[in-house]
Amino acid sequence: MIQTSEFRGMLRSRILEILDSWPAADQYAIMFFINPNEANEYRGYSNLSEFAMVYKCDSDLGPGSILSLGASDEDEEKWNPAFWEYDLREWIIGYDEPDSMTAALIDWYESIGVQNIGFEDTDSIYNEKWEYIGRGPNGHMELLQLAADIAAEFQREGILEKKLGRRIPIILADYEFTWYMIKATAAANPNGEADEYIGACLRGGYISDEQLR
Repeated sequence: MIQTSEFRGMLRSRILEILDSWPAADQYAIMFFINPNEANEYRGYSNLSEFAMVYKCDSDLGPGSILSLGASDEDEEKWNPAFWEYDLREWIIGYDEPDSMTAALIDWYESIGVQNIGFEDTDSIYNEKWEYIGRGPNGHMELLQLAADIAAEFQREGILEKKLGRRIPIILADYEFTWYMIKATAAANPNGEADEYIGACLRGGYISDEQLR
């Protein structure tokens, strides 16, 4: 069994290793991409979350950038996960097939008592307006909260500022602009580093002021 402190240390060490390997360029944000993957099956569990990191630079924006093609406006170009360069992803948990960190994730889930790991009750995840109000498969919120806590710790310690020479946001995202990912991003940036991103999400209708509270 892996306790929370040990698993948290594993995540933090891997994140720092990735940050140290990245060039200090003109990054304006980094992303913790945390997404339930229905294809992930391991030790009898399925729909396990994967966790990767990627960054995006000011030089990736504008009409001359291939990452900008098809973006409807500046908000989408800058913040929509579909317009980030996923070939640059560095994996923390899972890639194609579950790995040792996936095994550690399951050990941690089991140690904290997560039941029916990976299960999501599809009968209760939408409201009467067919808006998604679910919280992801069992275990996903626990991983998301841990990642947000580590990100907030980095921001309070000024780790990105020391690496890049300035404060930038840590965006927690999946493919869908899910409300709980946006709320976790707000918590992960306690000094307001992600205010521009949160504003774009509010303008896009991906989250409401009420959901952010």
